[in-house]
Amino acid sequence: MKTEVMFHCGNAPKMERVIELTIALAKKDVNLVKSHVREDFVWKTVGEDDVILFEDLTQKLARRPTVTKLNVENALSHGNGAMCEGTLSFEDGSLLYFCNVVKFVNTAKDALVKEAHTYFVK
Repeated sequence: MKTEVMFHCGNAPKMERVIELTIALAKKDVNLVKSHVREDFVWKTVGEDDVILFEDLTQKLARRPTVTKLNVENALSHGNGAMCEGTLSFEDGSLLYFCNVVKFVNTAKDALVKEAHTYFVK
């Protein structure tokens, strides 16, 4: 998978972590995803009834379409929240715009993610 990430200062640990988590989800790298989230992690796709829990990550990620390119165009963080947005390209040539919004367990720079909400737009 080709990955392009916007230039940033590198001095915002939570912003970096939301980008890393988004890349891991796009790559379907379950071990890397699990290294960023708590065991009570919940991932919701906004507008769908599908809620993915920590214990379902392996199974649910395997069913997702293969991403060929991820482009992170913007990312922000503040307090215990962070987001990144960009585009996902797939093997069939389709493109989705996304915004991944995460909530960390606290404001520590190495805090784990407890919740993610992802928005997709065609």
